[in-house]
Amino acid sequence: MRSVSILLAFAVMLVSADAAKGQEGILSYRLQAGESYYLVSDLQQNTHSESVDSEEISFYNLTRVDFYVDSIDDSGQYHMRVRYRDLLISMLAPRMEIDISSDSRKDTLLSEMVDMLEQQTFSMVMTAKGKLIKLEGLEELFEPLAALQVADTTEQEVILNTLSEAYGPNAFRSLCNVFLWIYPVIQPMSNWTNDITYYLNTKPVKMVNRYIHAKTTSEVVVIQGIGMLNAMKEYYETTGLGDVKSAVNGSQTYDFQMDPATGWLKQCISRQRVIIETTILKSNYLPSGLKIPSYTETVFEVTGGRLDETFEP
Repeated sequence: MRSVSILLAFAVMLVSADAAKGQEGILSYRLQAGESYYLVSDLQQNTHSESVDSEEISFYNLTRVDFYVDSIDDSGQYHMRVRYRDLLISMLAPRMEIDISSDSRKDTLLSEMVDMLEQQTFSMVMTAKGKLIKLEGLEELFEPLAALQVADTTEQEVILNTLSEAYGPNAFRSLCNVFLWIYPVIQPMSNWTNDITYYLNTKPVKMVNRYIHAKTTSEVVVIQGIGMLNAMKEYYETTGLGDVKSAVNGSQTYDFQMDPATGWLKQCISRQRVIIETTILKSNYLPSGLKIPSYTETVFEVTGGRLDETFEP
C-alpha cells in the first residue's frame, strides 16, 4: 500500500512538471579542468531477517571521494583522478557476534587497511550527464591489502571482502550511477528516465530511475526522483542455510539539490527499501520451499561541492 501511495504522489508531480515544460535550462555538469570537487556519503543501513535467529544487522558507512578534473576531451567527457578520504565503516550483528569499526582501537587491521586505501588514487571518465564511461586502477588499490603479512589470514579475508564490498569497483560504480548519473541524455527535458545497474551485496540489480526537474533558482537546481529496482535474475548460491535461491525488489527516493553554476551535487537525501526473499532449495535442517524474507532500510545523506584547496593526486 505504501509503494502505491508513493507512485501516485510521484505521478502527480510528473503532471505538474509537464505543465511547466519549457522552463527548464540545460541540465548537465559544467566542471572546469584543473579544479577539484568532492562528495561525502553518509549511509545508515538496518537489516531485519525473518530467519530462525531473526538477525538484526546495523551497518554504517561514511565515504568521502575527491575528484580532480585532469582534462575535458573533444566530446565533453571529463577525465578525472579520484581519491578516497575520511573513510569509516562499522557493522553490528549481535547474534552473529560481529562488532567491527574502523574507528575502533581494537580493530587495528581494519583501521590499517582503511588508511592504505586513502593513500592511493584511481581514475575515471564521466560524461557531462554523469554517466561513468571508464574506471581504472581501483581494483589495484586492494592488492597491497591482500599482500599484508598478518597472523590471522581469516580475519584479513573477512575485512578485505567487507572493504571491497563497501569501496571496491562495483561499490564505486553504484555510487556514481545513483548520485552522479542523474541528468537526461536528451535536452531540454522536464522528466526523464535513466536505467542503471546497482550492486546490492555484490549482486547486480537493475534499477529504473525516474526524475523530474522540480525548479531552478539562482542558488539551486532541484531534481526529485524515484527508482524501482529488481534483480536481473534469481540468484542461486550455497549459504549457511544450505542451497538457496533469492529474489530482490525494492524502491528508492531522491531529493537532489544541484549547484546551478557547475551542475555538481550540493545535497541529496535518499531513502531505499529492499526486500530479499530467500527460498530454501536444499538444507540439512530447514524444509525445502521455505521462504525467508529480509528487509533492508537505507538512508543516504550525500553532500558535495567544489574544493577550496587544489587537489593534485
